[in-house]
Amino acid sequence: MIELSGLDVYYGAEKVLDAITFEAKKGIFVGIIGPNGSGKTTLLKAISRVVPLSEGIIRLDGLPLVDLSSRDLAQSVAVVPQETNTGFDFTVRDVVLMGRYPHIGRFARETEEDLAACDLAMELTGITPLSGRSIHAISGGELQRTIIARALAQQPRHLLLDEATSHLDISHQVDILTTIKKLSEEIAVIGVFHDLNLAAYFCDEILVIKDGKIAAAGTPVEVITPAMLHSIFDLNAAVSIHPVTGKPLVVPLPGSQKMPENNLRVHVISGGGTGVEIIRALHRLGCGVTAGVLAMNDTDYAAAMELGIACITEPPFSPITESSRLALGGQIAAADMVVLTATPVGIGNLDNLHILADSAKTPVLFLSNNGRVTLPDYTGGKATAFLDFMIASQRLAVLPWNLLLDRCRFKEEKQL
Repeated sequence: MIELSGLDVYYGAEKVLDAITFEAKKGIFVGIIGPNGSGKTTLLKAISRVVPLSEGIIRLDGLPLVDLSSRDLAQSVAVVPQETNTGFDFTVRDVVLMGRYPHIGRFARETEEDLAACDLAMELTGITPLSGRSIHAISGGELQRTIIARALAQQPRHLLLDEATSHLDISHQVDILTTIKKLSEEIAVIGVFHDLNLAAYFCDEILVIKDGKIAAAGTPVEVITPAMLHSIFDLNAAVSIHPVTGKPLVVPLPGSQKMPENNLRVHVISGGGTGVEIIRALHRLGCGVTAGVLAMNDTDYAAAMELGIACITEPPFSPITESSRLALGGQIAAADMVVLTATPVGIGNLDNLHILADSAKTPVLFLSNNGRVTLPDYTGGKATAFLDFMIASQRLAVLPWNLLLDRCRFKEEKQL
């Protein structure tokens, strides 16, 4: 495990890392993203004791970094840097075998174990056919795979990757990161990424650094949002959940994607794709749209994430928790209106409807182009009974969704 607490690093008078605190343990692949010059590489250099700390402490497996000998540190931590000096004319195998030096005694020769570790590392990185080639006679991508193999041959307990796959083609990027992802089950791995989609796919946790500080941390779904990308990278991008991988997918948007401002606040209760069009349409109008509670594999959730809309979520096939109930009640209370679509309702999401009964001050509009108030009811009639109650108590109005948009435009014109 790698533990950092209150880390400060200065270059001269310039503070480049400010109060960095986090931990990386085996089983969790931690990715670090952030703009150029934000301190990502410096953070890895601090962990590998290349740069000194001004404040704070780093522990490796519970031991303070400063208490480790150089040999102990080399046996524990392997680093794949951005750039590597290749001044001497070594063979590829010679370079990979350098990863075994921390384990070989002074004046001793390589053992069978050392040679086997070297062979395995070359096999994992796909460079076995290059074994006897000079490192001056291979491509930049092949050299990078050689440096990664050297780190793997070291058999470290902690692996630090500084844009380790940036020089590789997409096939080798995926192969190498798949191998490292597998290794992260047994060792602590921290990797700096510029490719946000690779980070989202392979990493279990994402750390966002800006101006030397941690700006965000969490799972890829929690961290990689349009709002974060705009705030940290000044990037307009759509973020959706890939239907196969379930991971965030970032697509940069050309030009300005700013929506018109609109003071109307609308909360959308939907699901199963029934809210995608209305969420997008309300967003285009500039309304303050919120959504949920939605499962994180729902296409309505993907639409909300793509547009940077605040969304209350639960894991797939999970019931609505008390914290989500409270959040939903708050969103409804803050909204000018609630839009309810003909979403499929089961026992797991029935509370989406029940909470509406407790929010008497916020008007509820049911979207129906045929005038009927029906929805797929998988609750044994409980959802339908709720709709009947809302109609009888005059708490629910039926509206075609195109008329809803007209109403939103009209309300905004009145506000103006």
